[in-house]
Amino acid sequence: MAGALNAKQNKLLSSPLKIWYGNDEYNYSTPERFGIKGPAVRENLDLVNYTEVHSYGVSSYLHINNCDVSAADLSGLDISKATFDDFTIWPQDISKMPKDFNPQEFMEKRKNPGLGIRQLHKQGIEGKGWNIAIIDASVLRPHLEYRDSLADYINLKDGDLSRAYANGGWGVSVMVGKTCGVAPKAKLYYFAVDFVDNDYSTYARALDKVCDLHQNLKSLGQNGIDVVVLNNLYDKENLAEALQRARKLGIFVYTSLVNQTALECRMYGDVDDPDDYVVHNNRVSDENSLCLIGYGQTVPCQYTIGSYLFNATSNLRTFWLAGLYILGKCVKENLTSEKFFKMAFDTGDYRKGIGVIVNPQKLIAQLSK
Repeated sequence: MAGALNAKQNKLLSSPLKIWYGNDEYNYSTPERFGIKGPAVRENLDLVNYTEVHSYGVSSYLHINNCDVSAADLSGLDISKATFDDFTIWPQDISKMPKDFNPQEFMEKRKNPGLGIRQLHKQGIEGKGWNIAIIDASVLRPHLEYRDSLADYINLKDGDLSRAYANGGWGVSVMVGKTCGVAPKAKLYYFAVDFVDNDYSTYARALDKVCDLHQNLKSLGQNGIDVVVLNNLYDKENLAEALQRARKLGIFVYTSLVNQTALECRMYGDVDDPDDYVVHNNRVSDENSLCLIGYGQTVPCQYTIGSYLFNATSNLRTFWLAGLYILGKCVKENLTSEKFFKMAFDTGDYRKGIGVIVNPQKLIAQLSK
């Protein structure tokens, strides 16, 4: 009903029902967003050579999601370095667009989790019967991409939810999304927590709740929590007791503190071909590191329940690997995180200047023996 009421106003949207608008100052963009003002806007809107300035430095990666960039000449833009969504307004003049670029077709192709994951799905290795937990900020629960995979949503937030940033859905979709997910048939328990600088007490409380849930599921004769992802965690000192409890229960706790190299696929590369991947942002990589897909994937857009966003600028490797671990559990029930990482490295594809790129099909084949 709400969708019908909004259909006229939002007739161009892929999903008429608007759920969350976020911070208008940041998300609704005109040329002024890029520091360009005055009557010469059309002539001065150079986004190909534009660099974004952040608190942590300068980036050549561009955010044009929910933006009107119809005045720009984007013919020279490397689209793999631009975050955009269903609401980006592109130039109507095809000569101003990147060559052979169709936004919807590009986003659809990048829903593929990559590196042969979908071939495993065709073999029935999809995560059915296994469970993931995630401790993160808010998520847009009714999004069509993953709402059927959410086993439960446990709200541990104390703050005001009215302006909650709902990008937790990106990680959810990479793990268990029906079209974007590495393990689309797994079930996910979401624990929503507050982010407070230098205070990780809510993480400890949430991790204890995950352990309680794990024990409860086991007591009911079901699989417990096989892996829990603690997103945006940069300090484990206050979590020692909860981490120890989780590990004793056999739960693989995966955090953003684990150091692996994040890759992105080239502009028009084949997401299943390791030769088409480069280290994100041209960073120097340790050639002995395990390399995972972290950028350049299509994920749910947080504005509506059916829209999508191509993510070039947020590292989602933690979630991608958690999904792969679940696929490993599908063929080797007693798999441990230590065995998983060693096998992932041993079966990976070494690329000079990059490192060892994980090879999911070789990994699963070896674990199946």
